[in-house]
Amino acid sequence: MEEEVKRAYLRYFENYVQRNYDETIKSFSKSFNMIGTGIDEFSLTYENSINLYKREFKQAPEPYTYNFKEFKVFPICEGSAYIMALVDMKILLPNGEFELTNNRTTAILKKEDGEWKVIHGHWSQPDEKLQEGESVPLSAVVRENKELKNQLLLKQDQLEKQNEQLKEMNQSLQKLFSIVSHDLKSPFNAFLGITDLMIMNFEHDFENKEYFQMRLQLLNDLAHSLYDLTENLLNWAKLNTNTIEPKYREVPLDSLIQKQVNALQPIWLKKRMTIQENVPHEFIVYTDPDMLAVIVRNLLSNAIKFSYPEGKVVISATKEDKHFTISVTDNGIGMTKDQIQNLFKSFHSNRGTDNEKGTGIGLVTCKEIADKLNGNIQIDSELGKGTTMSILLPCFQNNKS
Repeated sequence: MEEEVKRAYLRYFENYVQRNYDETIKSFSKSFNMIGTGIDEFSLTYENSINLYKREFKQAPEPYTYNFKEFKVFPICEGSAYIMALVDMKILLPNGEFELTNNRTTAILKKEDGEWKVIHGHWSQPDEKLQEGESVPLSAVVRENKELKNQLLLKQDQLEKQNEQLKEMNQSLQKLFSIVSHDLKSPFNAFLGITDLMIMNFEHDFENKEYFQMRLQLLNDLAHSLYDLTENLLNWAKLNTNTIEPKYREVPLDSLIQKQVNALQPIWLKKRMTIQENVPHEFIVYTDPDMLAVIVRNLLSNAIKFSYPEGKVVISATKEDKHFTISVTDNGIGMTKDQIQNLFKSFHSNRGTDNEKGTGIGLVTCKEIADKLNGNIQIDSELGKGTTMSILLPCFQNNKS
């Protein structure tokens, strides 16, 4: 009996793997039902069962290769038997080859009209998550929990960083609103006050040269202050909305620095200062000239602001193997280590030696522009002796000297 059952099942199985649909279903009893490996492959009727087979043959029309690792027949009673087998299979699919190892198959066969027919088939595969010796996926659950925990920690870290960035942005925006509402408004109020007085006293002081000269100087100072503030605000806004990107080209360094010295001439002449330039004529730097000009102008403006009247500022440039260094050195009031550490953290500002007022936005902008240019800013300062601020720019292949 066992041999008859085995031959009958192997005949069915050979037709099945050779993808012979008509011969395969001839091996089924009219009461055939099945459980397959597919999620929806659970059928209690013959019709549903053969439809599932039809679907499988359509999805995988090419013959399978197989190897039985275990095959046993257990008689149930006269005319019926139970089969248990373990088989490896290799399936050729339209998108590639797929291996199914250790497939477990069980079947019940019954003798009908002198022929052995399959009345029930059950295919299953071991859960890949199970380790040997496990009946339930204990180690898999531990691994998944660990992975989930790591993912949660990563997300938590990302959220904390984003939260810190949002806090910093919020503080910057609050400072920006303060600048816009106060530092922009105050000079305009001063403009209005001075011009109102000039209009009111125009006839009385028309020929008073000193009167007009003094007030025109005040207006000129206010105009310079407003211009610098507006420019720094615009640069900062562009950087923080990612609307500004470097446009690199070859730039004569001495010419770029000379333009910034000339632009600030009214300010340093007013303080009777000396500006010394030590920039080799042959230095050509590959950078965005407008962005570098903003940095140089701000560093120079800071040096002038914190230098004493009749002081001296030296602008120098050197070149090493990997970078250019542009340094602005003054002999002014200098800074403490704590002041240096906090310089780029927020909009931090002190009044200059001539009571000049700033917002601190200029140096923050310089730091962000330097990052855009793949450079960095270094500060060396001693309280009461002066400060050197340097911008280091990388020497690309296009740099020449």
